[in-house]
Amino acid sequence: MLSIFVDVVLPVFIVAGIGFLFERFLHPPIAPLNQAALYVLLPSFVFTSLLTVDLTSRTPLTIALFAVLLAAVMLAVGAVVARLARLDRVTARALLLTAAFPNLGNYGLSVMLLAYGREGAALGTILLASQTLYGVTLAVFIASSGSASVRRSLTEVLRQPITYAVAAALLLDLARVPLPGSLSAALALPSQAAIPVMLLVLGMNVATTRGVERPALVSIAVFTRLVIGTAVGWVLALALGVEGVARDVLVVGAAMPTAVYTIVTATQFDARPRFVSDVVVAGTVASIATVTAVLALLASAGA
Repeated sequence: MLSIFVDVVLPVFIVAGIGFLFERFLHPPIAPLNQAALYVLLPSFVFTSLLTVDLTSRTPLTIALFAVLLAAVMLAVGAVVARLARLDRVTARALLLTAAFPNLGNYGLSVMLLAYGREGAALGTILLASQTLYGVTLAVFIASSGSASVRRSLTEVLRQPITYAVAAALLLDLARVPLPGSLSAALALPSQAAIPVMLLVLGMNVATTRGVERPALVSIAVFTRLVIGTAVGWVLALALGVEGVARDVLVVGAAMPTAVYTIVTATQFDARPRFVSDVVVAGTVASIATVTAVLALLASAGA
């Protein structure tokens, strides 16, 4: 387990730690870097990665089905937890955000790349793309359901460039239209910067947190995402008959802490952003232990 931590998990947190120190000592504005990652780097990474995937095979469809089922089950689990905790409507919506959307981008892809190489990163990109197709829309709907109009919610969804990146890559791939060499080379540059920059942003977001409000509820939310989410992901992967590296990637994806973009969504629609932020930070820190344990269990199961 120690070698897994040193080789896979630690490098991710070293880069995030640099982002943490960057924010603490120099106090740069996070928004521009976050927007660059969200609107330029990540869409480029997803677009170029999806172009290399054979969408006629069974694997992408299975991964997409897994992503949808994982979100559906975790929303149901979150709803039960919110009801048992007797949360008000807005806080319950915030809890659903933290439960249903694992961090498959800056954290998940990094771990998959280090643990399973390019094959793992390619499979992880399909998982991320699948989440993107429904995740942004669903997250906006959940966060805004208590305050914003349907029109405003749809406008926010249509502003997300990663949605168009996924759609464009799928169309080109299915139509078997090759991308011009100059355009492919141009997009390769920002795509290569996506993971390290997103890890820096993750560390910078952690650095801006000052204490934890409602620690008991945050602990419940973190347990729901990290422990129950992992168990649900493992069961779904087995039920779908996924094996080998693909199974491991799906389980690792389900084991990720809450996605950073849920903070942006919660802030935009005033869905308890402080609570969501606390869950993201606490879950990210706790995942140092839980993700290492999951990777070790997967390694032993595949031995």
